[in-house]
Amino acid sequence: MNALERQEEALINCGVDPAHVIRAALRRAVKTWNLGPDFVDPSEEQRSRITEWRARTSLAVDAAAVGALLRTHDPLDVLSKWTLIRGQLEPRVWAEIDALLVEIADRAALQQGTPNETET
Repeated sequence: MNALERQEEALINCGVDPAHVIRAALRRAVKTWNLGPDFVDPSEEQRSRITEWRARTSLAVDAAAVGALLRTHDPLDVLSKWTLIRGQLEPRVWAEIDALLVEIADRAALQQGTPNETET
């Protein structure tokens, strides 16, 4: 799991180790996530190429849901399990990265006594 290319600059400039932001986003995203029954194609959005930021995890997923995805979308069992679930999970992690970046900017602005310019 990695950030999106569009998130790189904000991650570099946020004042927190980008790898920590990504890991925190992953933890937040999986707390309320359950594998759905429908296959979702992975996003075409460009992922960051900064490999040092990648977060790895093992997830406990419902075996019946994985089995249903396998039967429908990978009957020959050639895809990785990650390929089957990433379209559902990655967008949640990216949204959490965005949310964390806003939270970090808000905290920094409060410490400096200035409003966060990223708020709309």
